[in-house]
Amino acid sequence: MSNIKWIELNSYNDIDYNNDFIVLFKHSNRCIISRMVLKQFEFQYDNNISDVKYYLIDVIKNRKVSNEIASVYNINHESPQLIVIKNGDHSLSNQVPLKKIIRELNSIVKDVI
Repeated sequence: MSNIKWIELNSYNDIDYNNDFIVLFKHSNRCIISRMVLKQFEFQYDNNISDVKYYLIDVIKNRKVSNEIASVYNINHESPQLIVIKNGDHSLSNQVPLKKIIRELNSIVKDVI
């Protein structure tokens, strides 16, 4: 069981931009790689970070939302895909090792808090 309090995103308008940091994880239940990356992210999660909203987008069930995000942020639709948004600016993490993403997210958020 994950310690991350995932918010399942069913509409692009449900994203709460009032937080400094937002994590969007685009995930496909049909893809074993996506499942493995999601589990690895959850396993390496640091639960001391409190000012981050975590959104999980099921790209099969909510393809429209996934496409909207791709359009708004001018990125390709992919799964798995981790997008970190800080004050409205995004950072795309497709090719970066997961440990590095988590380490950087932890340090950025802790520096701000």
